[in-house]
Amino acid sequence: MPETDWFPGSTLPDRQGYFEVAFDTGETEITRYGMLGWEPAEERGRILRWRGLDPKIEAAEIEREDLVARVAAKLQ
Repeated sequence: MPETDWFPGSTLPDRQGYFEVAFDTGETEITRYGMLGWEPAEERGRILRWRGLDPKIEAAEIEREDLVARVAAKLQ
């Protein structure tokens, strides 16, 4: 089954990275799964399902997050 298929929220990805996540609130967003679990923690609601991103979209999200972090560091 391709990683871009939807997986139940009761399962976890087998790697760290960015994923599209659907919450029980009806919201869907791109969020990160890392060593500490879903980031940020499940404060947006219960995760109903998740799927991996297209590699190009994931690379763009990594680049965007890095840029945001660098700008924030300069502003401090």
